[in-house]
Amino acid sequence: KIVALVPILPPVSSNVGGGKEGTPRSPMRKSHTPPRKQPRISAAPTDTCARALSLSSSLVVKEWKVSLSSGSESSEGARTNNTEKEGYMSRIELFPRLDDGTFDLERLRSDAEDDLAGYRDADVLASPSLGGDGRSLIVVVRFEKEDSESTRVYVVRIGLTSVPGERDGSPYIMDAAWLDRYSGQSLSSVGGTLECAGLVSAEVVEEETVALAGGVGGVVAYVGLGPRGDTGRGSGGQPPCPVTISAVHFLSAKAFAVGRQPQHPRVKDLDLYSNIIPSVVKNSMSYDSITGGCVFLATSGILGGASVRFPSDVNIQRGAEGAAVAALMDESLIHDETVLTIKSHLQSAFRHYLNKLKEGGGNSNNPARAVIPPSIGTCTSQVLSAAVVLASKDFVCATAGGASSSSPFSPKPATSPVTVLRDKLQMHKNFVNFLAHGGAYRRVSTSGRIRLRDHGEMINAARALLIESQSYFSNADSVAAATQDDTRRSELAQVRQMVTSALEGTSDDVTALPHSWARLQQQLPENTNGDECSQLEKDLFFLTSSSICHGIGQALRYRQNESGILYDIPSYDSCSVSSHISPWTSSPEMLEVFFTQLQAIQRVGEPILSASLDFDTDTMNMRQYVEDISASALSGHRDVVLRKPDDDEATKTYEETKLLSIPLLRRYANDDGDDLLALQSSLAHSFFEGIVQICHDHKQSWKFHTPYSDEASDERYDLRPMLSNTSSASPYAHLHQSRDYRTGLPFCAYVLRWYADRGLYPDVFELGKNCPHDLTRYVRNDDRISDLAWIQHLRVGGGQQATVGLLSLNSPVLFGDKQEESIGLWEKDQLMSLAKLSNKLASAKSANPAVDGQTTDLIENNLTLTSAQRILQEDTEFGDEIALNADDLLRLAAEKINSARDVDEIKRYGICGLAIASAKPIDQSESMTDDASSIWHTVIQADIHTWKSIANENSMAVGGISEEELIQRVDGTAFVGVMYDFVTTSPPGGKMQNVGFLHDQVKNKVSHLFGSDELASVLTLSAEIVLAAT
Repeated sequence: KIVALVPILPPVSSNVGGGKEGTPRSPMRKSHTPPRKQPRISAAPTDTCARALSLSSSLVVKEWKVSLSSGSESSEGARTNNTEKEGYMSRIELFPRLDDGTFDLERLRSDAEDDLAGYRDADVLASPSLGGDGRSLIVVVRFEKEDSESTRVYVVRIGLTSVPGERDGSPYIMDAAWLDRYSGQSLSSVGGTLECAGLVSAEVVEEETVALAGGVGGVVAYVGLGPRGDTGRGSGGQPPCPVTISAVHFLSAKAFAVGRQPQHPRVKDLDLYSNIIPSVVKNSMSYDSITGGCVFLATSGILGGASVRFPSDVNIQRGAEGAAVAALMDESLIHDETVLTIKSHLQSAFRHYLNKLKEGGGNSNNPARAVIPPSIGTCTSQVLSAAVVLASKDFVCATAGGASSSSPFSPKPATSPVTVLRDKLQMHKNFVNFLAHGGAYRRVSTSGRIRLRDHGEMINAARALLIESQSYFSNADSVAAATQDDTRRSELAQVRQMVTSALEGTSDDVTALPHSWARLQQQLPENTNGDECSQLEKDLFFLTSSSICHGIGQALRYRQNESGILYDIPSYDSCSVSSHISPWTSSPEMLEVFFTQLQAIQRVGEPILSASLDFDTDTMNMRQYVEDISASALSGHRDVVLRKPDDDEATKTYEETKLLSIPLLRRYANDDGDDLLALQSSLAHSFFEGIVQICHDHKQSWKFHTPYSDEASDERYDLRPMLSNTSSASPYAHLHQSRDYRTGLPFCAYVLRWYADRGLYPDVFELGKNCPHDLTRYVRNDDRISDLAWIQHLRVGGGQQATVGLLSLNSPVLFGDKQEESIGLWEKDQLMSLAKLSNKLASAKSANPAVDGQTTDLIENNLTLTSAQRILQEDTEFGDEIALNADDLLRLAAEKINSARDVDEIKRYGICGLAIASAKPIDQSESMTDDASSIWHTVIQADIHTWKSIANENSMAVGGISEEELIQRVDGTAFVGVMYDFVTTSPPGGKMQNVGFLHDQVKNKVSHLFGSDELASVLTLSAEIVLAAT
C-alpha cells in the first residue's frame, strides 16, 4: 500500500541523452502563505518522463519513471516507447529486516535508547508530509513487538535529496525523534486507546543569529495524539489521556554541511485541557500561516491551535550574538535603504489596519483584518526586526501638533500629555497585534521584541511620571490652601515651574524619558555638609524620588503582565541572559539616573528626617525610595555585567552601586535591627563585603549566649552554611562562582581574609571548618596566619605537615608581635608539646622510621631546653620569659652554678647544664662534648681548692692515697654530687652518656682546661668510684 507519492523536482537544466542531473531547486517559502501543494508530476519541458518516489506502508521507497504522454498519440510506436520508459527504477528498504524477521532500527538509536531489537511490525499513522525545506519527507511510524508494552512511535525524517559532497542522492534516514510522551499498550494497534490525529510540517522562523550562521534553522513537525473516538471516558467523565500535540524540531540539511556536530531533534509536548478539547477529529490538522504552527478541529467543535518557538542553537547563538545585536541597532542598518523601505511598507499596511479597526468597531482581535505586503514576508528576520523597531519608534516619538507633525501617527493637538501617552500606548498595542495577526511578528527576533516591549514600558513610565507630578502638586496645593499659607503657595509655584521646564516634551519622545529624570535631578540640593534642607529642596527631592519609583514600578508591572500575552517573550524576571540585549531599565542613562538618586538620598536623607514634621511618613517614603531604586539599579547593573562579563568599566560601576546601595538599605530598610533585606540584596548580587559585615554584626548579638539564654541564634545571618553549601542546587552556589571585584578572591577566601584583616584569627579557623580546602590554601599564603597553618593540618589529618610547621616557629604565634619579639617560654613549651602529639599521629601513618626518629629527637631536644630554662629561672620566673637558645641557656647554667649557695643547687644546675649540652642532633657530637666539658669544668671549680689539695697529696704519697681516704675526702664535693645524680638519673645508652665526665672526649677536654694530669687523675678515679658504687 502506497502511503506517499513524492515528485523528484526537476533539474535546473535538462541533460538530453543522459548524464548527471542538475541540483534540484527548493520551493520558495513565504511566511504569510501556507505551503503550496507539490505538483503530482514534474519534469523539464523537454523531458518525456518524470521521476517520483513512493513510500509504502512497509517503509519501502521505490523510485519510478512516469510517462508524461497523454495517451492519445496515434502512433503505436510512441506508446510502446513510452511504455518502456515507465516503471520503478530502484527499491530501498529504509529499515531492512534481519534474519529473524525483525527490523534493524539502529538508524533510530540515540543516547537515551538502548533496546531497539525485536520489533516486527511497522505502521504509518498519518499521511506523510513534505518538509518545509522541500528536501525531506516527514513520516509518523509506529513500531510494535509481540509484547504490546514495548510499542513506540517515531517521527522519522527521510532525506529526498543529497547534501552536496555527502550522499549519492538516494533517499535515506536523516534523523528521527521518539515520541516518548506515550508508549506501550495505549499506542498498540490492538486495544490501544490513542490514535494519531494528524501530521503537519511547518517552516522554522530563522532569527538573526541563525541567519548569520548560514540559515540552518530546520523543520518543525507537529504530531497530534489523542483518545480514540470509541475509548469512552475515564473517571469523572474525562478521557483517559489528554490530547497531546508534539512539536519536533529537526535541523536542516545545511546544518550537517557547515562542519557542525549533528544534534538530535528537539521535542516539546503540549498537553491540552480535556474538558475543552476531549479529542481531535482525525486528519483535521493543517498548517496555520498566522502562527507558523498547526490548527485542528476538536470533537467539541472548538477550533484549536498550537505553535512552538524553539530557541536558537546555543553554539550558533554565542558566536553570532554580538553581530546580531550590532546589526539590529547599528546606525548603518537603521539607515539602510531596505530597512527603511520595509518600515514604510509596515506603516502603510498598519494605517489600513487601523482604518479597518475603526470601521469594525475597534475590535483588534480579528486576524482577518491584518494584511501584510509580500515584501515583509520575503525579507530576512534581521531586516524585518530593524524595520519593526524603527516603525514603533516613530509612533512613540510622534509629536502632537496636527498638520505640522512629521509623523502620520501624531496625536491630536490640544490634548493633555497624559491622554497623549494613553493614546500612544493603545496605538503601540495595535501595532504589535497587527504584526501578530499578519503572521509577521513570529519572524521578529527576540532583540526586536525586547525593543518593542521597551517602547510600551517607557510609555507607561512616562505616564506614571506625569501623573505622580500632578498628584504631588495637587496634594501640596490642598494642604497649603487649607492652612492659608501664602509662603507655601509661592514655593509650590516655583517648584511647579522648575518641574514643568524639566519635563517639557516628555509625552512627545518617550525614549528620552531618562533625560527627563536627569533634568529633574540637576535641580536637587548638593547638601554635602549635612545642613538642613529648604522646603523647596525637599519638594524637589521627594518629587524626583517618587516619580522614579512610580515610573519604574509601572514599567515593571507592564513587563510582567504583557511580556507573554502581547510580546510572546518571557518577563525579565524569568528570562535568562541568553537574550541579546538588555531592557531599557538597564541602559547606561537609566543606571546613571538610579545612581544619582541614591547619592541624593545619601546626602540629604538624614537632614530631611532630622527636621521632619511627619517623621513616620517621611521615614516610610524614604524606605520605599531606597528599596525600589536600589533594586532597579542593582538588577540593571547585573544584567549588563552578565551580558558583558569582560567589560571592566561595567563591573566597576556595578561594584560602586553595591557600595552605595547596601549601606542605604541597612540604614533606611532596617526593621528594628533586622538587616534581612540588605543581606538578601548582598546575596543576590554577590556583594561579599556586605554579606560578611552584616553577618558579623548580627553574630555579635548572639555569639556569647549561654545554653540557657532565651534568645536563640539567628541562622539567617550565619555564614557557615554559605561557606559550606557549594553544590549547584544550593541557594549559595552563585557565591562560589563569583569573585570580589577589588581583591579578586572567591567567596570563601574573601571571608577568611576579612576576619584576618581584623585580627580575628579564631574566627578564621572556626569558619574555616566549613571550607577546609580553602582554609588550607589561605593560611599557607597569608603571612599573618601562616604560623598557624599547623592547626588546619591537624584538622585534615596532616600530622607530618603540622609537626614541621610547629618546629619551624621561632616567633610569637599566640601572644606578642612576631615582627618585633621572640617567642615566649610558655608558648614554645606548648607548641613543642603539640608537635610531640602531632608527630605521634604522623608516625602511626609513616613508612619512614628514620625520618620519624630524627623528628622525635628534635622535638625532645626543644622540650629539654624549655624544661631546663624553667629550672634555671624558677626563682625569677614571672610567666613572660623569652625562650632562650641553647648557647644562652648554657651560659645561664654556668652563672647559676657559680652563684649557687650550696651543693644541692650546684647539682641541680649542673644537671640542667649537662641536659642542655645533650640537646643537640647526634651528628653534632663535637659541639656536645665542648658544652659538656665547660659545665663539668664549672662544677669542679666550685671545690677547686679541695681537688687541688687531694691531687697534691695523691701525687706525693707512695702509691697514692687509699680509696677509702679518697672517698672520705671527696664526699660532699659538688663534682661527686653531680656525678652521682648524673649516673643515677641518666638512662643507659642515651645521649646523656655523651656528656658524662667519663666520656673520653669530655674527660680529655676537662683535663686540658685544668692543665694538670694529677688533678685529672684524681677526678677520674673519683668518677669511677661513684660509677662503681651505683
